[in-house]
Amino acid sequence: MDRRIELTKKQKEKLLLVLTNPKIPLHNNPAEIALRETVIKKKISYGTKSENGKTAWENMLSIMDTCRKHEVSFFSYIREIFSGERKMPKLADIIAKKAI
Repeated sequence: MDRRIELTKKQKEKLLLVLTNPKIPLHNNPAEIALRETVIKKKISYGTKSENGKTAWENMLSIMDTCRKHEVSFFSYIREIFSGERKMPKLADIIAKKAI
């Protein structure tokens, strides 16, 4: 335990960065957050009934996660896709613009 305490003390400055930089997440595992919807859906519905259903669900979750990460309304984005309106920019364009 003493070894662990010493290691933590050595990392003190890095560990406390979150207090001065609000962009740093309080957790270190975004993958768990992305998987949460999948796990909850699986518990409720006992999974998908076909490979096509599984693929469709995985695609929707991927789009939902990408929308969330880029502050785009998932509902509005999907509604535009299915209605054919396409007023919003494509997610790929949003991502590319932020990368510049």
